[in-house]
Amino acid sequence: NNNNNNNNNNNSYKSTIGSVPPLYLTLQQLTIGCLFFKFLLTIGVSGSRLQPWPSSSSVESISGGSSSKLSLSPDKRKGTNPSSSKLSSFSWPPKSLDLFLSGVFFGLGFLATNYCFAGSSAAFVETIKAAEPITSASVAVMWGIETLGGSEIASLAAIVFGVLLSTSSNGTGTTPPPTATASPTSTLMFTLQSCMMVMVANLCFSFRGLYQKLFRATPNGSRQAVDDLNLQYRMQQIGVMFLFVPVLLLEVPGLVVRLWKTHTNGDGLFESGLFLQYLGLSLVNGLAFASYNLASTFVLSRISVVHHAALNCIRRIFAIVVTSIAFGTPITLLSAFGMSISFVGFLCFTHYKLKRQRQPRPLSSLLPMSAV
Repeated sequence: NNNNNNNNNNNSYKSTIGSVPPLYLTLQQLTIGCLFFKFLLTIGVSGSRLQPWPSSSSVESISGGSSSKLSLSPDKRKGTNPSSSKLSSFSWPPKSLDLFLSGVFFGLGFLATNYCFAGSSAAFVETIKAAEPITSASVAVMWGIETLGGSEIASLAAIVFGVLLSTSSNGTGTTPPPTATASPTSTLMFTLQSCMMVMVANLCFSFRGLYQKLFRATPNGSRQAVDDLNLQYRMQQIGVMFLFVPVLLLEVPGLVVRLWKTHTNGDGLFESGLFLQYLGLSLVNGLAFASYNLASTFVLSRISVVHHAALNCIRRIFAIVVTSIAFGTPITLLSAFGMSISFVGFLCFTHYKLKRQRQPRPLSSLLPMSAV
């Protein structure tokens, strides 16, 4: 009996070894991404070489709500004071506050997403994340960098509705209660908390897109001055700096327990023989994370914030199709109908954005695919 109890304890512990804390997982992804981009910049992929930290060439007052609006020209912002075009008091890299905030929101967005996936079902998280075009449109309109017509708003609503149908009908669509005996009230509160966390992630990604566009609108942040590879490298570097101390203070003791054998929990990663497997999965996850975000930065540098969020929804549809093929999961009729609605909605959104872009405007917009 004692041997059986010991085996049960060891099996129970081993089942939790793979449960990587979300805070540490986010730092791990960002660190692997930084190393990967540093390697690419060192060997000069596509002619890209490591560039110095971009400096600030526009007014970005820390105390006054930085860079709230894009101006009518690429070189100026509303309310720009030429005599204070440098952030002399903000000497820690990056010297551009827009770049710094973009990196911070970038890291926080993935931190919130990892917490969501750790505590809720994937179908539930993906369903709520389908509302990202709504948050991105709200942020872009509030900051004055985007104007949406009724047709574009209706197209965005169709995209979100289609993704909601496809994700909710292709999975559980619910978040598990905290315990098996949880009361309906506690289950409802847990679901609301999970929903709020996903919305926080959506807002972080929306602000990441906003501040990346604001940074790109400055002379020292243009694509000619900072290419996409250097920009993504600096954003991930900011995320590492931002999360390193919290991980050191909150997660290191628990990680030590997982690595080595303890007197209460049995085998750690080393003695269980799972360390190499964990290392391999971490590298694959980190490289996929870095590649996806580099592609995201490349796309966001060329289209508007809202259009980028709409593309993200189409990416979710693509993920559903790929996972269904890879794991043999049948796609329901309702899910296929939702995918069709999203795809048609995206085509309509792109059509109306292009139509607005072709219309003569008295003022030019700094953002592609947008109107002032």
